[in-house]
Order: sequence, then C-alpha cells, then structure tokens
Amino acid sequence: METLRGLDPQSQKALIAEAERQGVTLFLYAMLARLEREHRLGFPHRDKLYQRYVINAGRNTLILHDTEILLATLKDAGVSAAGLKGVYLLENVYGNIGARPMNDIDLLVRKSELAACLDVLRKFGYVHTAYFSIEDENIDTKHIPPMRKAGGALLEVHWTLLEEHEPFTIDADALWERTMPAKIANIDTLALGVEDLILHLCMHLTYQHYLQLGLRGLLDIALVIDKFAAEIDWEKLTRIAKSWGAERVTALSLKLAETQLKVPVPPEVFFSLAPGGIEPSMLEGARALLLERVTMEHRLTPDLVNLQASRSIFTKMKIGLQRVFIPRLALARIYNVAPDSPRVLGLYWKRLKYLIRNYGDTLKKLSRDKEAAMPFIEKAQSSYSLHDWMSGNNH
Repeated sequence: METLRGLDPQSQKALIAEAERQGVTLFLYAMLARLEREHRLGFPHRDKLYQRYVINAGRNTLILHDTEILLATLKDAGVSAAGLKGVYLLENVYGNIGARPMNDIDLLVRKSELAACLDVLRKFGYVHTAYFSIEDENIDTKHIPPMRKAGGALLEVHWTLLEEHEPFTIDADALWERTMPAKIANIDTLALGVEDLILHLCMHLTYQHYLQLGLRGLLDIALVIDKFAAEIDWEKLTRIAKSWGAERVTALSLKLAETQLKVPVPPEVFFSLAPGGIEPSMLEGARALLLERVTMEHRLTPDLVNLQASRSIFTKMKIGLQRVFIPRLALARIYNVAPDSPRVLGLYWKRLKYLIRNYGDTLKKLSRDKEAAMPFIEKAQSSYSLHDWMSGNNH
C-alpha cells in the first residue's frame, strides 16, 4: 500500500498501462477500490477504470444468467456438468463479478453423456459455429466447437482438458472421481478438484497458450493457490502431474507463479517434478514470453519459422503443401461443412488463397530484410523450443 501511495503521476499512469497490457486492469481496479474503502487510498483515472469495470460486470452478469439456465437444464436432464476456468473462478476464487473478464462458458461433460448433452442444447436453441460429429475420431480437439444461441454467450462443452493427440495422458474418468461440489451461478454443481484445477490452469497458460495470456493467466493460478492454501495436497498434485506427463509444464508454471507473484510453493514440489531443476536461461526465457505478450497476429507460426530457416526448396514446398492439404476433418471444421461433402475439394483452393493472403506479406518481409527479422525469428524459435521441452515426458 505504501508503494502505491508513493507513486508519482507518471508511474501511476505506467502501472495502469502495464495492467492493461497484461490483461489485469479489472483486477487492479477491484484491488484499488478496496484499498480506497479501507484505507482512503485515492488512485488516478478512477472514473475510466470504474466504467470498464461496470461494463465487464454487466457482461459477466449476462453470461452467468445463461450459465444458470444451462446448468439447471442439464441437471434436470440428468447430465453431469462441471464448471471450468472463468465460469468457476469468477465467483469461487475472485469473488468479484467484475474483476475478471470472461468471454464464454466452459463446461466439462462426461464423454458418455455428450450425445445427451448435445440433444439438450440443440432443443434449447444452441447451434454449432463449426462442423462437429460425435462419430468422428476428434483426437485433435478437446471440446465441441463453440455453440451459440440467439443473444447468448458462446458455450464450449469439453469432454477432456487437452487434445488427445498431444503428448500428455489425462484420465477423464479420474477427473470426475476427483471433482468437488461447487455453486456456480446459483446452481449446485461440480468443479475440478483443486489439484486438477491448478494443473489445468498451468497447462492452459503455459502449454496451450504459449504463455501469451500474460499475468492474467498467472494470476488465476496464484489466486487459486491462495484461496485453497489449506486444502491443497501437494503430493497428490505432483502424482497427478506425473500421471499426465505434465511435470515440466507444472514445474515451470509454478516457478513463474513463485518468482513473479510471490506464490508460496513447497520446495519439495519442484524437486519431485523437476529433480534437475529448471535451467535459469529457460526460466528467464519463459518469464520474457509471459511478460512481453507477443500477440498472436504478430507471432511467427512454427511453419513460418521453418520456412525461413530452410534453404531447401523441396523442404519449403513440403511445408507449404502440408499447410494447404490439412486433414479433411480439420478443413471441415474451419469451413463448417461435412468432411464427405463434395465442396471439400474446392475448399483446399480457398485455404490456399487464405494462406497467401494472411502469410504471404510476412514471408516477403522476412526474406527481404533478414537482419531486421532475426530478433522476431529468434524469439519465435525460443518459444517453440520451450514448448517442445515442456512436451517431453519424464517417464
């Protein structure tokens, strides 16, 4: 608090700008408003921050209203559902309806109940935003494509936490055995067990999103650990992480939470998850990725990096063809058509034009001025190297 009191106007402005960049402006406002009430601590740009907070609180209220109806309807139909990410965290961890942004409703449903769940949702007016069939293999996705009904929030129904083709093994049945009771949007329902919740948030921030959620994603982890400090079974957490093959992801995520947000994590957790420790250079690289937040539109994809690095025309052609001729099921989801539709062949041409339009200029710039592009290439290579390291199972 004394630190906040001592900030000059320029530093105050910089604090708010950095909070905005890290996606934690709403949480900052909620914290400053509490300090204002309890300690009469004034803060700059209050009205502007308050306006954003109120808008977000209103949006979240509407989303929670949809969530209440959804959970009640699924419950009446005998379909078990557990709240994931924001829809659970907002009320049960943040405890402040405006302090965290929430873009959609994430629910976990048993795979065996997926058909019944879809039947309920369709009758309720929800429609897919992309092609999906339960009959397909679907190992490259973890949830039904976002569903929407008129005037409602987007809904993602998960049957697992991570795509099955990723190098991790998450036992969905075991997740359900470890769920805990929770009240979400006035409905008595379920949520992930606290250890699974922490692991899911670690995977979501560090592996799935390449640390690009910034401090917003790390704050979720920190607040969960703070909220459930007395209940966390750290030995159980490390045991589950090992069963998933997620030791490195977990160790890195928790080390970032410890070093950046002063979250207390028992030393034996790191020793168990990463006996050899985490290389200081790797931790620093991860910290830089977390805080720099290179936006997706400015981030070089692995294919662009490989295209730039290769000197072989045949290798370049192979990479290009692989990006155009993706599996029919993946193409079907992108363009919302059945994979056996005769339209699919024409969509490969459409995809080629899309890739040229969206990545052609980037490739030209990379080739034209390699020296200027090198920092961006090196940063991308560092990100993907870290990602590869995290996916290396320790067993």
